[in-house]
Amino acid sequence: MVWRGVIIEESLNDKSILESVTEVGYSESFLEEEEEHAVHFHQFEISDDKKGWFIGEVEKHLKHGFYAHICKESTIVVVFKGKSFEFNSSEKEKLETARNYGLSVGVIRDQMPFEELIRDPFY
Repeated sequence: MVWRGVIIEESLNDKSILESVTEVGYSESFLEEEEEHAVHFHQFEISDDKKGWFIGEVEKHLKHGFYAHICKESTIVVVFKGKSFEFNSSEKEKLETARNYGLSVGVIRDQMPFEELIRDPFY
């Protein structure tokens, strides 16, 4: 199985990361605080051997106030600028720790549906 995830193009300081993943979908939308500018959601897959590379690159190049995620089976890795959290669907305390960290760096609670993302990484 591969890891599946979504990353917002505008969340990256270095968009070359997008060239190193296998894109399987794409959409445009508006975030709650960005109603004047569309944001671009890239749905992608990566292999197990690229997981560590991906997490490291995203931790380095993600802008403050955003996150990216990858999921495989019942496990999710949530990546923020300089920090990541890995947990499975039964680890509610770790899920809340990740969500609280996201809130502390400016991510809106409604933009962190980790439970849904574990079930459907492209949610």
